Amino acid sequence: MKQRKTIAVIVGTTDGLFHSKCLTGIIRQAKKLDYNIAVFSVFTLNEFMSKHQAGEENIYSLLKSKCIVGGVFIDYSFWVDKVRQKVLDIICSIPNFNMVFFDNAGSRGFEGIFPNDRSGFEQVVNHLIEEHGYKKIYCLTGGSEYPISHIRASGYEDAMIKHGLEIQEGYIIYGDFWTMRATKLAQEIADGTIEKPDAVVCANDKSAVTLVDELIRHGLRVPEDVAVAGYDLGTESMTNDPSVTSCTRPDEYTGERCICRLHKLITGEDTEPDCKDEGVLVRGESCGCHRDVNFAREYNIAKRFEQDAENNFRRSFMQESLMATESFDEFAQWLIEHIYLIRNAEALALCVNKDWDLFVEDDNDYLREGYQKEMKEMLFWYKDTEKRNIMFDSEDLYPPGMLLDERPVACFFNAVHFEDRCLGYHVVRFDNDEESFPENGYHTWISSLGVSLEFMRMQERMQLMYNRAFASSVRDGMTGLYNRQGYEMYSKEVFKAAKERGTRLLVVVADLDNLKVINDNYGHAEGDNAITVAARALQTCCGNGEYCVRSGGDEFIIFGTYDYDNAIPIFYRSRIDGYLARYNSASEKPYSVGMSTGFFIDFVDDYEDMDQCFKIADERMYANKIARKKGRK
Repeated sequence: MKQRKTIAVIVGTTDGLFHSKCLTGIIRQAKKLDYNIAVFSVFTLNEFMSKHQAGEENIYSLLKSKCIVGGVFIDYSFWVDKVRQKVLDIICSIPNFNMVFFDNAGSRGFEGIFPNDRSGFEQVVNHLIEEHGYKKIYCLTGGSEYPISHIRASGYEDAMIKHGLEIQEGYIIYGDFWTMRATKLAQEIADGTIEKPDAVVCANDKSAVTLVDELIRHGLRVPEDVAVAGYDLGTESMTNDPSVTSCTRPDEYTGERCICRLHKLITGEDTEPDCKDEGVLVRGESCGCHRDVNFAREYNIAKRFEQDAENNFRRSFMQESLMATESFDEFAQWLIEHIYLIRNAEALALCVNKDWDLFVEDDNDYLREGYQKEMKEMLFWYKDTEKRNIMFDSEDLYPPGMLLDERPVACFFNAVHFEDRCLGYHVVRFDNDEESFPENGYHTWISSLGVSLEFMRMQERMQLMYNRAFASSVRDGMTGLYNRQGYEMYSKEVFKAAKERGTRLLVVVADLDNLKVINDNYGHAEGDNAITVAARALQTCCGNGEYCVRSGGDEFIIFGTYDYDNAIPIFYRSRIDGYLARYNSASEKPYSVGMSTGFFIDFVDDYEDMDQCFKIADERMYANKIARKKGRK
């Protein structure tokens, strides 16, 4: 397969309309230059650095992958500076990493590419002048510390100067790209603090919508008393009442320019986008035009898709289905059943750390940052093809099957986690990667996946802990043999099996000789040693699934069912005596370890329960003990 280079697109939180346009241009130009695109983003970005947010941000550690040769940093998607700086620290730690900032002058030694907002903003002002005859026009731009604020103000100045209109002191107002300055401006116009203009053009739609609403709240009519227009077209401008005239940013073209500049940094080759874009004016009611029907229709269609996706997810019970599974294969199958919830998904992979579900005593000891070198592709799905549990190297970034030889692809990477516990990451590729972008419902899809995996991990952990607790409850702590509770639990099963199968039942009752003498003369530590030696001797007999039990201080039982022959007591006695003889000759202890035994071996058709069989073996053991004592005398 051809080894294409990959360009990373580094995104903070995603805004579907804005980022889909950026990515359309980026992906289109990258494909022309034969690059793969890997998009890294998060869903949560807050000043309060929660464990959940830390878990999402871990996805940026994949930027260190050896196949990534450069990146485009979507600067304004990182509105929390602590997160922005953290991601830039990762990037700056990568040797020879080439990067350009989208919509920023650049920093940390990297350069930036700005959209041609000057020309687009001029379009809006031209419209106010040429189609409506407004002359006294104010410009509410962003903060003076942002270069983009001055760029858009320059577009305003270009239009005013071109039409011979005066720009008086105070006509250009620096604000905040948010609501506070727009709210204050509406108050100033309404109470006469500043002279009422014919129109106000705002440097973004958020300010424009706020200004419209606040002017109306103060009793002014829009557009009859004051016309308003915005910029950087968002859905809120068209859904507002009245709708707000605005202009799209040339984001697709800017994305193409970013890739061309990055290609120059990587290869030294000059290239240019095929076409230029200076933004498209979209008319609204706030300037005196009618609402743009085409845009409203597109918005309604997009909104309907979003509502359908939410309804489909709500009816899917995806999380419940995944959490109800009892195996990883069943989990993967149910995940495939829910891929339809990601519209236009062409291929999908769930990659987990090799030891993501490894049991450790301290459950707070887990991977928080980075990914294990060995990753497991728990599931890869491509239309009608699926593969499971394939190992790969996290430094390769892409799981097996995700890349296509015949064409470059765009893949979207998101963390799979629970709080700050790193489980793995998720990769999705779309049918038309120039136009697709994970929708709002995708966040819920990924979240459900992480929660369900953690639930499965915890279920397995609880089962292991239960098994340990159960094992300790039926096992003797000193010898490791079953204890009396183990005998009570399993003896009934073995007796029943012997009766149903028609096989012989074996019961051996054994008793350690002279334990009291050993304890009294040599101490309880030596007594414990003798008990342990006796237990090992008995275990040498158990070769056909028999249970070996320490039923009391110096008392033992072996029981099982098998096609035993009549020579089994001789065989058992030989194994026990042989083991003890070898031990006694080599131990150099001042005492010998010996055992008395009694056997029951018979079919159980004529017996009611295990107790009857045990009683016979126990009586024979005491007879053997008496005989052994007489022999010693």
